[in-house]
Amino acid sequence: MPLIGRLTVAVASGKGGTGKTLVATNLAVAAARSGSPVALVDCDADAPNDALFLAPEAPQVSAVDVPLPVVDEGACTLCGACRAQCAYGAIRILGGKVMVFPEMCHNCGACVKVCRPGALREEPRRVGEVEWGRVSGGFAGPAGIDVITGRLDIGEVKTPTVIRAARKRAEVLGRSLTVLDSPPGVACAAVAAMRGADVLVLVTEPTPFGLHDLELAVDLGREMDIPLGIVVNRDTGASSEVDTYAAREGIPVLARIPFDRRVAEVYASGGLVIDEHPDGAHWFDELWGAVRALAGEEA
Repeated sequence: MPLIGRLTVAVASGKGGTGKTLVATNLAVAAARSGSPVALVDCDADAPNDALFLAPEAPQVSAVDVPLPVVDEGACTLCGACRAQCAYGAIRILGGKVMVFPEMCHNCGACVKVCRPGALREEPRRVGEVEWGRVSGGFAGPAGIDVITGRLDIGEVKTPTVIRAARKRAEVLGRSLTVLDSPPGVACAAVAAMRGADVLVLVTEPTPFGLHDLELAVDLGREMDIPLGIVVNRDTGASSEVDTYAAREGIPVLARIPFDRRVAEVYASGGLVIDEHPDGAHWFDELWGAVRALAGEEA
């Protein structure tokens, strides 16, 4: 059954390697087959790979630029107003010159506004790109899936900027469901990907490392006031510390994906578990129903 309204689901994890992308891609397919048009946004801009599993047709690309202050040394009086105004330490006066450090600049434009001699101007600087295309028919079902990829340029650090640009592209498309494949961890990039989501799906594994980083991700999700649930990947079938933690914290376990070599083989070959594992359709159909229930929508 298709969605009644619009829903944004962030799939995240406290650490890399838990199976976040596996869950995000297969969840998107399950939702599309239920009749809901889907936008899958790969927010892991440092190492995006959703498009390897869901190859979009005739993808389009647009650059992501940021405004970077540039100094006109001939007009600069070295008054220091720009340095004093910058809250991020991106401007320094060294060797009788004003220097801008792009990695630290938040592109707010405050330095340009306070420069009375007019020695600062903003010029666009490319930091990445957004690629998007549609998957229709076949495994994507009649509703189809739009795959949007945020990709950070090599040597750049503006991951949140690229993520916001990718999410904006998804908003323009206006699909019923937006699945955000978030970057791992709980730093600024993860916050940019998760912000404003209706539901947070946290993928973990039943190991001490998995539990430790799950706790960090849960703390972030609660701080952002997002309803959340857990997917246990590589589940051994035995009770674990993750189960104990989830029960103690009142966090629902939305799905369990067994520790199965066939799952790893399908994923490693670029396949979809929902199609190529005998139990895959059951796992991800159940997960889609659980996500809708967590969002307050009856599946």
